[in-house]
Amino acid sequence: MRRLIDFVVRFKNYITLSTLVVMSFALMSVGNLSQLGGFRAVIVGSIGWMQSLFAWIPNPVALKSENVALRELNLQLAVESARSRQSMVENASLRKMLELPQYTDYTLIAADVVGKTTTQLRNYATINKGTEDGVREGMSCITDAGLVGIVIGASQHYAVLQLLINRDTRVSAKDQRTRVDGIIQWEGENFLVMKDVPRAYDVQAGDLILTSAYSARYPANIVIGRVLEVGEESNSLFRRIVVESAVNFATLEQLFVVDTRSSAERSELERRTEERQRQRSTP
Repeated sequence: MRRLIDFVVRFKNYITLSTLVVMSFALMSVGNLSQLGGFRAVIVGSIGWMQSLFAWIPNPVALKSENVALRELNLQLAVESARSRQSMVENASLRKMLELPQYTDYTLIAADVVGKTTTQLRNYATINKGTEDGVREGMSCITDAGLVGIVIGASQHYAVLQLLINRDTRVSAKDQRTRVDGIIQWEGENFLVMKDVPRAYDVQAGDLILTSAYSARYPANIVIGRVLEVGEESNSLFRRIVVESAVNFATLEQLFVVDTRSSAERSELERRTEERQRQRSTP
């Protein structure tokens, strides 16, 4: 039965044509025109009946083409929907970032993150702005949320950043509430650690941690994060202060390069002072 249906579907046009040809020859053999008129009515009715008979049978070729077209349309709609959602997220992020220049006296260079690399405990990012855009080594990078890192290399059109979540990063920081100073480091965990804070100093969970003016590499009063936990380091006189970064590095896509560098006079003075101290300590 299945073969018969497939045969009828495949050759239904030929079957219809053959039937009509046979009926035409039959009519030609009739000589009475009055009888021919009756046959004409029968033929028209038969053709209509045959068309309705074959109409319910699906056409596999047409169905296949229709399915392919629907799949292509569905794919196009999915891509457009994804682009629309991405544009909405980017627009919301950019609107927040555009408000940042109003609250700082620094010159800011907007950039997009075009690459991220992770080598053991060293995290870097690549941005699409370089020396032709005014980006230089030693410049800090921020978002509307807080500190991102520092530029450690730049070409004409790109620059590489050493992120805050890098074990080589050291940031001079302070507690906004109590002005207690410390050093922010990343030890390979999910959070930052503020070190060199004596046990007697007042630091509590929820305090906001900022960059301090003591740093020669980072501008002062940039948000680093909030204190999550304050504990005691074993066999030490210092606290262990866990800080959650204000920047979500997993979703970092846009940032600002802060067009400021440390004073050459200050850097030279600190370098000479360190050299003299080393010479004095050498026997």
